[in-house]
Amino acid sequence: MVEILPKSKENKLAVRISGELTIADFDTYRNLLRELMQQYEEAHLYYEMVDVKWVHPVAAIENALFDVVHGLDYGRVAMVGEKWWQELAAKLISPVKKYGVRYYDLEEKELAMQWVLEGEQNCT
Repeated sequence: MVEILPKSKENKLAVRISGELTIADFDTYRNLLRELMQQYEEAHLYYEMVDVKWVHPVAAIENALFDVVHGLDYGRVAMVGEKWWQELAAKLISPVKKYGVRYYDLEEKELAMQWVLEGEQNCT
């Protein structure tokens, strides 16, 4: 499931991913990102993963390809998770993003959101 969080505004998209992720879930998420990337020079992304049970393999591959193609259209990207494979995924996709991907543990989600919304100036 993909949940759009209330902090989403302007060129910033905040999503929470949980449960089972289908191709339709990823399509919804990618369409939102694509719209932001068409409207703004950069799209900043807060991507929180909580209690993820299963990811459809085709959706994961399509999402990785989207990231490769649109990597330079991303601004700040924070991935927040709770499992070792989520941190690994952030590291694997980081090189194709303009500014890389910062990984945060779930208990650091407020700091991650602050960084996506405001950048370096207000984050310690």
